[in-house]
Amino acid sequence: MFNRKKMKIFCSVSVVFAILASCSPETDQAYLPFSLPKSAKSAYRSVMSLAVPSNPPVVPLSTNGRYIVDSNNNRFKLKAVNWYGASDTRQVVGGLDKQPISHIISLIQEWGFNSVRLPFSNLMLHDANIVPNEYVAANPQFFGKTALQIYDETVAALTAAGIVVVLNNHTTFSEWCCGFDYNGQWYHTGSSFAYNQTPEMWKADWVFLVNRYKNNKLVAAADLRNEVRTQRFNDTHLPNSPNWGWNNIDDWRKAAGEAGNDILRANPDMVIVVEGINWWGAIPILGSGERPHLKPVRDLQVHIRNVNKLVYAAHNYGFIGPKHNGDDATSGGNIKYKDMDATTFRNTITDEWGYVTDPDAVTTAPVWVSEFGASPGETNPADREWLKRLVDYLIEKDLDFAFWPLNGEDEWGLVTSDWSQTKRGNWRDEHMDRLLAFSGKTGSVPYVDHLTKIGFNGVDDNVSTIDNDWLSGANKGTCPDGERLLGLSRDQRALCSDTKYGKLWHNDRATNVQAVYETTTRYHGTGDWAGGFTKYECPNDYYVAGATKHSWGTSGILCAHSKVPLANSCRTIWFDRGDSRSSQRGGDWAPGSYKGQCADTEYVAGVAQRDGGGAALLCCSSPLSGELPLVYKAKNLSHRTGFAEGDAWVVTTADHWADHIIYGPYDRGRWGTGNKQAVFRMLVDVTNANNDKVVTIDVFDGQDVLARRDVYRHEFVGPGQYTNFTLDFNIAPDKADRPMEVRAWWFDTSYVKTENVTIQNR
Repeated sequence: MFNRKKMKIFCSVSVVFAILASCSPETDQAYLPFSLPKSAKSAYRSVMSLAVPSNPPVVPLSTNGRYIVDSNNNRFKLKAVNWYGASDTRQVVGGLDKQPISHIISLIQEWGFNSVRLPFSNLMLHDANIVPNEYVAANPQFFGKTALQIYDETVAALTAAGIVVVLNNHTTFSEWCCGFDYNGQWYHTGSSFAYNQTPEMWKADWVFLVNRYKNNKLVAAADLRNEVRTQRFNDTHLPNSPNWGWNNIDDWRKAAGEAGNDILRANPDMVIVVEGINWWGAIPILGSGERPHLKPVRDLQVHIRNVNKLVYAAHNYGFIGPKHNGDDATSGGNIKYKDMDATTFRNTITDEWGYVTDPDAVTTAPVWVSEFGASPGETNPADREWLKRLVDYLIEKDLDFAFWPLNGEDEWGLVTSDWSQTKRGNWRDEHMDRLLAFSGKTGSVPYVDHLTKIGFNGVDDNVSTIDNDWLSGANKGTCPDGERLLGLSRDQRALCSDTKYGKLWHNDRATNVQAVYETTTRYHGTGDWAGGFTKYECPNDYYVAGATKHSWGTSGILCAHSKVPLANSCRTIWFDRGDSRSSQRGGDWAPGSYKGQCADTEYVAGVAQRDGGGAALLCCSSPLSGELPLVYKAKNLSHRTGFAEGDAWVVTTADHWADHIIYGPYDRGRWGTGNKQAVFRMLVDVTNANNDKVVTIDVFDGQDVLARRDVYRHEFVGPGQYTNFTLDFNIAPDKADRPMEVRAWWFDTSYVKTENVTIQNR
């Protein structure tokens, strides 16, 4: 949570000294083998006595494109509220001293939230001290418990009420967030009095916590770290800044990927939430700094071992800005979000994080705006307008969200100070009500292609559940499970995808490595497809799912066993002297480097290199022959003349004129590649009249006519009898993603009925 008026985001050096003078020493606590509480049933009864259970999703959750979905692939929208306290000095959620936990949960449900972001501190996990009774005075069942045990009880009560819990690592040691302090990053060492934590300790805490709730599937997500930002280095006032992609201890992308993978090894059901960087660079009084949020994701995505478990997150408040830290004394002159005009505000947050939900990109993923808020007593028109605009944007983009906070002791809270009722009757109601009432996308989410960009020049980039070192001594780039490599650049970047054919990896999870020395492991009818170059080829029915780099350059491939037989008609794509891309999917996934990319309906069966640089791809025909056969009923195609009669389309000389009676469906990629047939099913009124030309039928790919024929009366089997007319055509690999169309042009000479067109393999 941003500090608002309680503490400035980044303090001046003089303020920091004052804060330090009031701090008391913290000591490391022993890592205790806490066990789960045995009071889940009593917590359930307590909640059920007052709160009506929410309608929970069918867990576990995952992602599909830009949406979070349940296990039935139905969209589940996180409509959450933050309930803080377990990361602060008391180390227990707020309100337990004022009201029974069951009543507090009923207020969450009264507002309409289906989930709670539940902050915790790392120190809280290790504190064996008993929580003072006064902190939980309204809940005597918690007397004599540690802070972690009360956190357990809070989780149990929420999930018993059907509320999804997102665990949120808010702070390292227990204090109010978020100043120029020791909590800015996921680790902090070198302090003589603050709680010290290494990156390894942080990751171990996460594994400990997700194992603790592993059997409670409504504990659905791990929000890895709150507001990653510049922090104090050791006990000095020097700024220690996070980065994205430098591959060092301060690399948040690297740390998030490692922690996410550790969590998924322990509990594969968890969703991993990664916030962007909330501030990097120096503190403003010492130099410039900015708030990049998720902008670095454009170039480097977070990679975890299960790509459909990743959600990105961002925060937004009116009193800060892209370069404004919330303190006019140290950051004055930089614009705040609330002072932007509507267009600038929209463009700014789209550039910072909104773009991530855009479809069909390597960056496509859900975005959870996991903190925003405002005071009910706010009278400044700019602040009020900011909240309106943000809610407008959340609704327009159909984004998941979490309001800050629930807490009654907080000026911005959603319940009264005594935690007895919801805080209503103020200007925020209009915006909160319309936000909570807006359901957005509901029901089943159509499966969308996934695109993954990997880079293995000097680092490993593993997006697979393969944990073994499959080629020792080399840097490796590994596609997500089931995705195939579609493109490679000269500088060891690659594009992976499951486009058109879904996940291809066989259940036996067999792999094969071809590396360093030239390999010829398949027959593909193309002979020496890259003469004079070193070639690595996969065996038959294997596809390239990864690549490697030794010190001297591109050096090998990982081949994965396909779950279906793979076609073996291949061609060479050269990219040693320029880009050669048969598809533009993924955008420029390797800017500044030559790259080769197979068609979306192909798979890579081999890679050629010379002098360490990738030079050519062996692109082979589609692993499946499309989704064929496909039957297009006439009523499901487009028309410019005629009328519907059941599933068929009818034209008569009395009522209609020459024009298209069917055209469409503009399907891209569904037909696959290779030799095909289009079968038009039509009838005519009479066949013994003049041998008129009745229709012209063709197959069109948006640029070229692939096949065409004229149909005459005498070709029908008889009057009023359906007859099949066939067109043979071929779809080249580089043309499979064009908008395929079947068309029939009528010549106004007879009564004609068209029933359907079937596309099938030939």
